[in-house]
Amino acid sequence: MLEDKFITVQDSKIHYIEDGNGTPIIFCHGARFNARTYEETGTIQTAVDAGYHAISVDFPGYGKSENLSTDLFTFISEFMGAMKLEQAVVLGASMGGEAAVGFATKYPEKTRALILVGAVGVTDMESGLSMIADKPTLLIWGKNDAISAPSNYEIIMRYNTAAEFSNIGRQHACYLDDPKGFNDRIKAFLEEIKGK
Repeated sequence: MLEDKFITVQDSKIHYIEDGNGTPIIFCHGARFNARTYEETGTIQTAVDAGYHAISVDFPGYGKSENLSTDLFTFISEFMGAMKLEQAVVLGASMGGEAAVGFATKYPEKTRALILVGAVGVTDMESGLSMIADKPTLLIWGKNDAISAPSNYEIIMRYNTAAEFSNIGRQHACYLDDPKGFNDRIKAFLEEIKGK
């Protein structure tokens, strides 16, 4: 098990775990999950094996992180600042995917690439999606996702015509259905964007 680490963001203790070296990739969890989810599914190890510095964070008020009053888009930026990271790949699932999209549209210069897994709320952010039209993007949705409608990935694909799309697993948390397929797809994407 990876060691619990804490960093201060806006006077609040924020919990994260990390492993590996190289380009940073920040893992953002969904509402029912936490930073350890990506350790349990083997996704952190997958990123490390692909040559990345994997950082999985508990959002404020989740897991072992204290609460703080800021939106998640701003939180990701402030967390990166506290960690002294200039740019990162951001992977977000569900609520974490919404946070990743919001972060990338507001801070495109800090966004190396996006991996969105059943992201919710994307259609509400259409006005900013042109900001991520050129970002390497991987979209992963469960075949029968009952929580995030296809419109959430379709709208990204309209703005970012190079975005890659994969159906993996069946449910919203598709990484629980097929962790191997999920991790294999992420590894292929991370290796593909490494030299770009």
